[in-house]
Amino acid sequence: MVASSPDLTVITNTWQRPKHLACLLRQLQSQSPGNLRIEHLVVSDGPDPIAAALVEPSPGRFLQLPDHQGCFGVAAKDLGIAEARGEYVCFWDDDNIYEPHALTTAYAAAFGFDIGIVRTEHWSVTHRRYVTLPRQWNGQVRPGDIDTMCLCVRTQLARRVPWDREPRKRGMDHRWLSRLMEHQPSVNYVPLVVGRHLTF
Repeated sequence: MVASSPDLTVITNTWQRPKHLACLLRQLQSQSPGNLRIEHLVVSDGPDPIAAALVEPSPGRFLQLPDHQGCFGVAAKDLGIAEARGEYVCFWDDDNIYEPHALTTAYAAAFGFDIGIVRTEHWSVTHRRYVTLPRQWNGQVRPGDIDTMCLCVRTQLARRVPWDREPRKRGMDHRWLSRLMEHQPSVNYVPLVVGRHLTF
């Protein structure tokens, strides 16, 4: 992974979950990026010295908000997008498990497009089992059918559509994608699973 002129910026918002973050940092090191140039931004949703210490020996950069904002880390995601140096951004939450091909798949889906959409396995409380998201992408954004890890977005477009548009409101993935779609982006869907959302 390199810090200069990256192709892809991986943004991880976190908040006082050191075991989760440590696991994610190990997963990032086990990726097989090939020639893909990656930077990793870990953005803490408020002061978190343990998270800072975990990131310090890694190739990633650590940023933090001055105060805890909550709302699923939307302000932390926006800070990550603002600081991203990659042509594309994707979001790796610290409560997911990723396949070794996750980064290359997400980037390949987005390359040459504004948005790349891939698939994930997400725990359904209703069905009490994992379900694949999106179930079937047809260009329409449906609540509950998209997850943050499904998206790889051209950074220029991501900066036009803040996550935190409605302060103190939960930052739902489908809401952000809906607002991105208002800009008539070019979208490429690759039906490959890149990871799994953990249940805690």
